[in-house]
Amino acid sequence: MSATYRILDEPRPGTLGHLVVNPVFPLLSLMMGGAWLGVPWFIFNGFAMGSTTRRKETALAVLLVPMTLLLILLLGTLVRLEVLTAASAPYAGVGITVWKLAVGYVLFNLQQRGFALHEYYGGVVRNGALVLVASIFLGPRVLMALIGGNRLLLTLLG
Repeated sequence: MSATYRILDEPRPGTLGHLVVNPVFPLLSLMMGGAWLGVPWFIFNGFAMGSTTRRKETALAVLLVPMTLLLILLLGTLVRLEVLTAASAPYAGVGITVWKLAVGYVLFNLQQRGFALHEYYGGVVRNGALVLVASIFLGPRVLMALIGGNRLLLTLLG
């Protein structure tokens, strides 16, 4: 009889385990480049790392876009009902940015523990700085080319 020892909260990297980055890079890309790169990067990093919370991370990341759309629609409705004036709407729109950053911070915290274990036990860690810098400088051009200048999509994915 063969017994196997396994720590339940230890990450189990998959075939893409050599592409794991510190979760700070997806967080910074969400902050600086936009949700179009930060959210998929968080999902990819969780699966590559074999994060024990990857289902929770994926669910939260996938909910980011529809909830952002809901917030945009709520803001538009409040302006149409004249609860908010046209002058105050941009200030209320900051809440959308705060929402995206809060979700990014929660995703970062969910991945950080698994990443620390991955790194401690000798897992390969890549530097995500090049992708981050490219997303900052090239991201707006790529995003505008993809969405064709649609302001709603820019707010959702930016």
